Amino acid sequence: MESLIYVVEDDEGICEVYEGAFEDIYDVKFFETGSDFLAEFSRHRPSLVILDIMLPDMDGYKILSKLRETDERVPVIIVSAKNDEISFVKGLNKGADDYMAKPFSIMELLARVKSNLRRANLYVTKADGFYIDNNVYKIFYNGTDLNLTLKEFLLLKLLISRAGITIEREDLFREVWGESFIGETRTIDMHISSLREKIKSAGGEDKIITVRGIGYRYES
Repeated sequence: MESLIYVVEDDEGICEVYEGAFEDIYDVKFFETGSDFLAEFSRHRPSLVILDIMLPDMDGYKILSKLRETDERVPVIIVSAKNDEISFVKGLNKGADDYMAKPFSIMELLARVKSNLRRANLYVTKADGFYIDNNVYKIFYNGTDLNLTLKEFLLLKLLISRAGITIEREDLFREVWGESFIGETRTIDMHISSLREKIKSAGGEDKIITVRGIGYRYES
């Protein structure tokens, strides 16, 4: 899954600079207003956000606060003409990961984007078209959010991490639910069935194998 960067910037000239800098490196989507950005952010999370402070409909600090209400981990770099210490500290206190003042060096921008993505990607795993983002407890299949519950996320992540190995039901309960196996139950079966449906809806194959009387195995 190619890194997707959302740029919230209403200056066309600056957007052209970003476009040239990120060409053939990252997938970039531009937003002129905070409202448009927040609407798209609620539907699809990017790998990183570059945020201006002075925008036509709301200031960047308000956008950042709203963003952090729903996502605490996606990296946010503020790039602003406000280069005073108060603005810098305010941005970091609101939840920004980095702050750059305009005008900026293209090479420094690229270095900071790469550094922030590297830190974020410590929490990301990719396998067989799945993109497991531990930052926000989401799993995507070929870019489509599977919209998993927390238990479904933990269950699928565990199965994929041990591809080719049959995991016994007792171990699944202990590692996902934090409980000992309590006899006959359809809890795991129901979660597996839901996972299969969600993966199928996203265009994926059913690679979760039922090993009767024992447990489940993910085949890559």
